[in-house]
Amino acid sequence: MSSNNKHTHTEEAAILNSLGLLDDDELSQFKKDIEDFTDEERNIISEYNNLVSFIPAQLTITHQNLFPSIRVKEKLFEKINSPRQTEKIDFNFIFDQSSEWKQHPEVEGIKVKELSNNKEKGYIMLLLQVAAGTHYPSHHHSGAEECYVISGDLHVEGKILGPGDFHHAESGTDHHPIYTENGCSVILVVDPHDY
Repeated sequence: MSSNNKHTHTEEAAILNSLGLLDDDELSQFKKDIEDFTDEERNIISEYNNLVSFIPAQLTITHQNLFPSIRVKEKLFEKINSPRQTEKIDFNFIFDQSSEWKQHPEVEGIKVKELSNNKEKGYIMLLLQVAAGTHYPSHHHSGAEECYVISGDLHVEGKILGPGDFHHAESGTDHHPIYTENGCSVILVVDPHDY
């Protein structure tokens, strides 16, 4: 497949993924295709997701044969392909159904979803789903770390955190091993160097 054809195919798959119209095999191939995407390319995928989020699910269920006109498609792609504005984007949305989980780069049993990456202020906000019995090894904090437990249990520095509990670790500190007995979901805000 030529580079141009591959780009077109991936672009179509991105749109279909945003609409939830890829079958299991197509979704698997799409995930494989975007593994090496740059941050900018991933932002374009996120824009597709945001763009179609306003389309009610009912529309695709009740109108299976409804397709946008050529004019609508042209306008849509004109907007998507227009030069990036240098002005600040005030709002960003990540929708549960359209965003993807990734395996933690170092620890089995942890799935990660990046919610925000603020390079200017030097932090990343992550949503983690941690399987029961998972242990995270001792580690050093280059910057401050903040952890909010949504569900489950998290054992940190001799304390057991549950839903609604919060933990802050100051820059320069060292965490002993952290673990969960029953699994947990947490929001984590960390220095990008620590992730």
